[in-house]
Amino acid sequence: MAFMNLAPTRAAASSQAPRSVKHAATAHHQGTWQRTVLEAVGTFLILAGIAVGILTLRFALVLIHGVIH
Repeated sequence: MAFMNLAPTRAAASSQAPRSVKHAATAHHQGTWQRTVLEAVGTFLILAGIAVGILTLRFALVLIHGVIH
């Protein structure tokens, strides 16, 4: 599962020059949201893959059980 670690990226925005802080914070904010969305989509795809795997295994076991009996 993907864990979101945003602590190191927040510290980087505070080290900018005062006049470019607003621009840097906006660019950093967009990058953070993009990364968060990508991590959420990746986590969803992993969980969906696990669910499909479980359903496939269940189907195979029920099919085998039906063939044996």
